[in-house]
Amino acid sequence: MKRLLCALFALLWMSVAAAAQLEWAGTGWRIRTGTGKPCASDRWNANGAWVDADGWLHLKLARMPDGEYACVEIESIQRFGFGHYAFEVRGPIGSIDPDVVFGVFMYPPADVGLDGTNEIDIEIARWGEQRAPQINYTVWNRGGIGKRHAALGVPEDIAESTFALTWQHDYVSWKSPLQQGQTVSFRGDIADRPQTLIVNLWLFRRPSPRNRKEVEFMIKSLRPL
Repeated sequence: MKRLLCALFALLWMSVAAAAQLEWAGTGWRIRTGTGKPCASDRWNANGAWVDADGWLHLKLARMPDGEYACVEIESIQRFGFGHYAFEVRGPIGSIDPDVVFGVFMYPPADVGLDGTNEIDIEIARWGEQRAPQINYTVWNRGGIGKRHAALGVPEDIAESTFALTWQHDYVSWKSPLQQGQTVSFRGDIADRPQTLIVNLWLFRRPSPRNRKEVEFMIKSLRPL
């Protein structure tokens, strides 16, 4: 009986572990569960991320059966270093709720650096301000607390675009048709060690979208990671 119970427990554990992971863009990802920041509702939905038959990753900020909203996040199992990364994104880019953030970013594991260092971000967010620009590019300094940031406003009806990130030893640059030829780049004090890649959809400061509507973004990597 003891062996049977142990076997059943092992199968249950393996099932839960498998349910909290997915494959996308040629690599494996862990789906965040439980509670914790930065999600303002303090709740992460293990069922809020999935991949469709065409290779699109869906992230859904959903209203749960109890009426509360849950954020969603995936983090790559593999680490990524210098290179060129390009994604197609579909969702409410121009009309994003002021209290919702969609992010695609390199993030330092504990052995690389502290939170608030090394990070390289693409974020679609208004940071709580109704009329704030929606596109945000940020690089957090390798050597200590501090960041450099650029923001771009786009029309409300924008619902699809591509975003590319080039990361090299001494600079980071971003490119999107939404920039209309404008160059966005930063040099010096850039992360120089491989990091994990995170894609998330979360609530900023408020536990629900201001309009009380669910939010979904889709993202496809334009090349295998």
